[in-house]
Amino acid sequence: MRNKHTFQILKSTGRPEKFSKKKLIHSLVRTGLPKRQCEHIANEVTHDICEGQKTSDIYRKTLRLVRERSPLAGIQYSLKRAIFELGPTGHHFEEYVGRYFEELGYKTKTCQILKGKWVNHEVDVIAINHQEKFFVECKFHNRMGIKNDIKTALYVKARWDDLKSGTAGIGLSGFYLASNTAFSLDAIRYAEGTGLRLLGVNAPTDKSFLEHIKELRLYPITSLKSLNKHAKQLLIEKGFILAKDMKGKEDLLYKLGFSESEINNIQDEVDIF
Repeated sequence: MRNKHTFQILKSTGRPEKFSKKKLIHSLVRTGLPKRQCEHIANEVTHDICEGQKTSDIYRKTLRLVRERSPLAGIQYSLKRAIFELGPTGHHFEEYVGRYFEELGYKTKTCQILKGKWVNHEVDVIAINHQEKFFVECKFHNRMGIKNDIKTALYVKARWDDLKSGTAGIGLSGFYLASNTAFSLDAIRYAEGTGLRLLGVNAPTDKSFLEHIKELRLYPITSLKSLNKHAKQLLIEKGFILAKDMKGKEDLLYKLGFSESEINNIQDEVDIF
């Protein structure tokens, strides 16, 4: 019998990649499940893997097994995909990033046009508290596996330089680049050398954006498995970005056409958060 660890699987980009059981266990440990349970799930998933199997198929089976053990762990395991579901445009991701900074104690504004030294710039998020002022550029991708490369970091740093030299940049503490995907190693090195701050799947390097979201329990509304795609989009358009925003909103949900059983399921799931 062929060693399962030598199998090639297909990523969402269509590229083949060697299956790594160790990588799967590491992703499971980040959900908070005990190590032994993570290893058991990984063994069960690995047993059924076939050559050329899609990562999306592996993900769905793994998520089902995780949810059977812990609904909250399932929410954490599916967090990255839940953030992708804030698309297809980047507007709602910008609102989500704004809510992240608000949770940290900042007042925020989104989609502002500010004058740099030479040209005007649209700033996705402005975050201000009594000590600091940050500008945030948000890069939302509709496909997993797309990394933000050095060109993106260079572009954002150039905007930062022009903005901080203009009147809107007075008192500017720094600039963030936030994304729903990872950053290339060159982009990370460049950011560390220039002071550009990164928020993403693998940044900051000491604790990623996703890990910080888990700590703060800032799960997007798309994390709710009790909602279908249409319902998620409806509530996002009504201004609900975080799952916890739905707590105690039974009357509103009823007015929007949700049934009593659907409302109960939503509230039961929100209580997990």
